[in-house]
Amino acid sequence: MKKARILLLILFLLIPLTGCWDRTEINDLAFVVGTGVDKGPKQQYRFSVQVPLPSSLGGTGSSGGGGGTSGEGPFLIATGTGRNIREGVEDIQARLSRKLYFAHRRVLVIGEDQAKEGIREILNAVFTQPQSRLSTFLIVSKGEAVKMLKAQPRMELSSAEAMREMAKAGANLTVMDVLQNLDRQGKSLIIPMVEPTGTLKKERDGKEVLMGRFAVFKADKLSFFTSKRESHGILWLLERMKKKSYSFSVSKNKEMTVHINENSVHPNLKIVNGNPEFAVSVRVTGHLVENEANLRIEDPATYNKIIENMEEKIKNDIHSILKRAHTQGIDIYGFGWFLFKRHHQKWEHEWKQNWKSMLPHLKVTVKVDADIQRTTNTGNVERN
Repeated sequence: MKKARILLLILFLLIPLTGCWDRTEINDLAFVVGTGVDKGPKQQYRFSVQVPLPSSLGGTGSSGGGGGTSGEGPFLIATGTGRNIREGVEDIQARLSRKLYFAHRRVLVIGEDQAKEGIREILNAVFTQPQSRLSTFLIVSKGEAVKMLKAQPRMELSSAEAMREMAKAGANLTVMDVLQNLDRQGKSLIIPMVEPTGTLKKERDGKEVLMGRFAVFKADKLSFFTSKRESHGILWLLERMKKKSYSFSVSKNKEMTVHINENSVHPNLKIVNGNPEFAVSVRVTGHLVENEANLRIEDPATYNKIIENMEEKIKNDIHSILKRAHTQGIDIYGFGWFLFKRHHQKWEHEWKQNWKSMLPHLKVTVKVDADIQRTTNTGNVERN
């Protein structure tokens, strides 16, 4: 009887030990490292995924494919269409022998035409997808997103990894950051923009990718892409110029290049006749890396002239993007958000409703305080 009880207890203990009947083998998964969303036909989405081919990674086997897939290079590009993102994924899945797995996605790229239509629904779909990581970098492409996924940069295994590294070194905006800013009062969306560059290889879609400009949004719709100068202005305002090189003119056809060590921005507000006015203080320090004109930076008069030129260019960079954005009723820096936090009651009752019409007339002065260090041939640093 005692043995029977022990045997029965053992049997009960075995019940929860069901083994691995529902396990998923790695060989059954297609690891998605990049996704793209483009505007499809008849109000549909065109959804694309980038999946590294196991054979190119030293593994065995490879993902199957069919219509809407291409496997040239070390990765597979598969596309599908649907009324929503879920349908697009299912359309792709029907042609793959492995199950799509999104937990390792590096980047989400939204095509230019789709960005003009709006990105809110796309972000909501990504947010509610169980495997999605909100640390995924969000990027807008000039042209179609699928073309960026097909690019074949030489320094990385895939274009998704290349875009991830570029985004991390640039504005460093993730899906979580964009979701938080999408409905933030008094602040508009800014998302890094990627575009193809280099020469098109013969009979191949492979290109290098370039990420140096930004996509500026009005609500959730793309309004415009920035120029190089405007992009610099955004980076100064976002305090993201650190560890970047910055060139400015010091004489006719001669430039000086400074590597930026520190970049900080401090907005100051004052209310004049009931209207807000801002003074933006920008602090910049860097060290000299190139001196085309061979100017003697040790000379106080020469140094002051160099600093004056540098400060003037930084100021012009910032004013160029503020002017273009404010003219279109876009608060690119977030002056409205500053008012929301500092003068909440006035914001709610006096400024909020008319903020877009107030922006073109908003007075913003920019003061730049720059300092350059020089590294001599002996390695010593001379601070001026």
